[in-house]
Amino acid sequence: MSLASLCHRVLSDLRQHLYTQIITTVVVSLSIVIFAFFTLIYFNLHQFVERFGTELGLVVFLTNDIPQGKIPGLYQKLTELPGVEKVTYISSKKAFKRLENYLKGEKGVLEGIDPKFLPPSFEVRVNRAVFHLKRIRQLAEEIGNWPEVSKVQFGQEWIDRLESFLRLFRILVAVSGLLLLFTAGFVVANTIKLTVYARQEELKIMRLVGATNTFIQGPFLAEAFMQGLLGSSLAIGAIFVCYRFLQGLAASSELLRGVNIYFLPWPYTLAIITSSILFCVLGTAIAMWRFLRL
Repeated sequence: MSLASLCHRVLSDLRQHLYTQIITTVVVSLSIVIFAFFTLIYFNLHQFVERFGTELGLVVFLTNDIPQGKIPGLYQKLTELPGVEKVTYISSKKAFKRLENYLKGEKGVLEGIDPKFLPPSFEVRVNRAVFHLKRIRQLAEEIGNWPEVSKVQFGQEWIDRLESFLRLFRILVAVSGLLLLFTAGFVVANTIKLTVYARQEELKIMRLVGATNTFIQGPFLAEAFMQGLLGSSLAIGAIFVCYRFLQGLAASSELLRGVNIYFLPWPYTLAIITSSILFCVLGTAIAMWRFLRL
């Protein structure tokens, strides 16, 4: 069957069964919207956690009697540790100034206190720490054994809770994503199957007059391709509208101010469109294969 003949038959089928084609495309679109919206939420949560994780780190308190000449060497040593993104030195005077700013109107409680009662320290930021929580513990243990270090703080209890939350979150994402994916595939496949069986009389007549399986299947597979492409494109458009709405909500809300909302990157978008087309084409192919075996 030539390409021109295939296009002619597809256009003819679209005109004759326009309502059915529209309903199928809408069902495909709604199924993909659910999955795409879930993907959008997951992607933004992932970005939020990653951004939050880069701000995690360690506070390395030095001994009070450490010679000033050793500070540059310690700084260099910390920056050379694997996974360390940034190191900031906090002198006793700077730490005391921070404490004064924190107390604000109650600065009198610090009157007469020598700033040196606060030990000098280093603030160590770990690159993407939230996805390498074990690395934080390893760094804390390693740095804590240095003779110039008196204590290392890194929020052990808080990090343990965050690690448990992330483990549970990954499991929920995987299970929910698979359920939505199979649900969308089931709905799309069965909708297409009903479309094929609704036209079984037409297909039987074509077989009786000697039409080959390829001649019968060709237009259906081409229509399935278009339904998958159009349905997923409409779904991505709907998700973009949701994304713009969430952006406006975040900008106008005091609670969400400073929270960035991201749209799905191109790899995610292409994966959704490709998956939609595959579901439609495979669903149609399976339905046609079962019918042609009868």
